[in-house]
Amino acid sequence: MKIGIEAERANLPNPTGVERYAAEMIKNFARLDRKNEYVLYFRTKPQQWFYDLPKNFSMKVIPFPKYWTQIRISWEMALHPVDVLFITASALPLWHPRKSIVTVHDVAWKMFPYAFTKFMRRYLEWSTSFAVKNAAKVIAVSESTKQDLVKFYDITANKVIVTHLGLDGNFRPMKYEEVQPMLDKYNLVYQKYILFLGTIQPRKNIIRLVEAYQQLKKQNHVEEKLAIFGGRGWLWEPILKKIKMVGLDGSIKYFDYAPPEDLPYLYAGAKLLTLPALYEGFGLPPLEAMVSGVPVVVSNVSSLPEVVGDAGILVDPNSADSIADGLLKVLTDNNLREQMIVKGLERAKQFTWENTAKKTLEVFNSL
Repeated sequence: MKIGIEAERANLPNPTGVERYAAEMIKNFARLDRKNEYVLYFRTKPQQWFYDLPKNFSMKVIPFPKYWTQIRISWEMALHPVDVLFITASALPLWHPRKSIVTVHDVAWKMFPYAFTKFMRRYLEWSTSFAVKNAAKVIAVSESTKQDLVKFYDITANKVIVTHLGLDGNFRPMKYEEVQPMLDKYNLVYQKYILFLGTIQPRKNIIRLVEAYQQLKKQNHVEEKLAIFGGRGWLWEPILKKIKMVGLDGSIKYFDYAPPEDLPYLYAGAKLLTLPALYEGFGLPPLEAMVSGVPVVVSNVSSLPEVVGDAGILVDPNSADSIADGLLKVLTDNNLREQMIVKGLERAKQFTWENTAKKTLEVFNSL
């Protein structure tokens, strides 16, 4: 069987969750499957690691200025068809094989239309609607996302297969001696900071997190700093303004995008990780924190309860008081914290990229 994969997302230099998913699928297909033939499609020059893939993987660089997936890959499918086409996000070429599969990570524009430009909302709505209705199968990264797709796009539940995201071997608990040299780069101290990782945009709920932290500082005099890492997304300006205003005393530190090689140390050195987001299609940071031996405080909405199970503290993302209370529990109750670490490590064992890839290969073979 010849399987085509849109690989440009896996090729991006500063990956977020969607891009990491794309890369991990390709890497794990390479480990698991030497039988099928794979063709990877790129818009730009592939990174070096793609050249080290097994012999049953080939690459095609096919540049195109706009709507690369919908138009340029359509052209490629007409000229050089494959048996199965896998698109790692919610887009599908206008011309595509009957056996096409798309992955939908979230439908955030449905929940928070104000957080997207009018053009981006219209594009996402059109591309997702076309993709889920015309693909042979749709992969959702959580049960929450599956429910959203069934609700908003009037597709049958059995068309949507859930494959949770996974973890790689880079994340693990580490001691002070391993972590602190990396933390010095950011002027952070082991176990003396609360970590937030995510794109700076409204649905991540950072302003309310800052307000909750401000409340903790005023009422409970916590010593831990709040360290916020994330690239600047849509409507980032008021969020950074709030961070800067509240953090004048140095208690809140904003850092831009953290390179992947630093992430294991940033997780392992944190007192806790928090993600009080208003909506997440999956939410990798809590999972990566748990496998790093770090407690998590997350929202009680969308996919986050599904990810953390009973290993995390769930809070109301619409209440600064609830967020502050959840953070305070973990910061001040050492017995609770130790219990959460044990539960988190056990919970994280359920999520591996290998399992995600195996389930995805099962979808390919079912068509």
